[in-house]
This record gives sequence, structure tokens and C-alpha cells, in this order.
Amino acid sequence: MATITLQAARAAHDEDAKIGYYPEAASQSFKQGQVVYLNSGALTVCASDATTLIGIANRDASGNTGTMIPVVKAYADTEFIMNVYHGTPGDAVSAWTLIDTGPWALVVANNKCYVDISDDSHDAINIVEMYEGDTVGDTYGRVIVKFLAAVSQVEDI
Repeated sequence: MATITLQAARAAHDEDAKIGYYPEAASQSFKQGQVVYLNSGALTVCASDATTLIGIANRDASGNTGTMIPVVKAYADTEFIMNVYHGTPGDAVSAWTLIDTGPWALVVANNKCYVDISDDSHDAINIVEMYEGDTVGDTYGRVIVKFLAAVSQVEDI
């Protein structure tokens, strides 16, 4: 089995992605692919264990308050590709047994967001299928996920 490079999250199906534009909050340094939320109407990067989000940033923060940033909105049916993560790398393996389990937490490290398969107490993400480009058993393998409707700030879920 391979060790998959940890990558930025992204929409699983670009043609189905619904984009919204939101003003960047002050002092932001998020990168494209990071999970973000609205704080007083302004786009802010999520921290690990976040249980409120609007979607995934579709470009890097500009560093300028109020700049409009495109976001792939996290509707209940929107699928994203994310790596699985575990504090013990040997346990961070993709497996069919993860499908329809959880929900799992969001973990953020090095300006990237992953599915924390060691944390089922900060419900945010459901794994719906394996990513076709990886193999079952890959360390940090990628999976197709959906964010729970309960954590999404998208208006029309």
C-alpha cells in the first residue's frame, strides 16, 4: 500500500459545484482548499473540530479585508475529496469499513483540511465512498465526503 501525499480538499465534481462569493475577514491567510465559515458575515478559516462551515475556499486569501473570495458551498449533497487523517499515521488508512460510518471530525494542519478518523465526537463529515484514484489500505488515502447539514451555513440545504 502507498502513502498518499496530504492534499488540499476540493470538490469531487467540479461541474456540480455551487460557488458563492463572500467577503474575506481581517487577517486571513487560508489557502485554496481549506474549509471556511462565516463569522459576522465575513469569510474566516475553520480550525480543527469545527462544527460550523460554509464550504471550501476556491482560492487563497488575499490578505485584504473585504476581498470577495469564491467558495464551493457545502450543500448536503455536495461531495468533496479529502484525505483521511489519524494522529497515529499507521492508523490513517483508507478502508471500505469507513463508508457510511462516523460522522467524523475536521482536522486542520499545515493549511490543509482532512477527515479525522480518530475523532467521532466533533461531528462534521460523513465518508460516502472511496476515491477511485487510491487503493484500500493506503495511508492518508483520499475519500469522497459530505459535510453534515447540521454544520453547514448554506442557506438552502
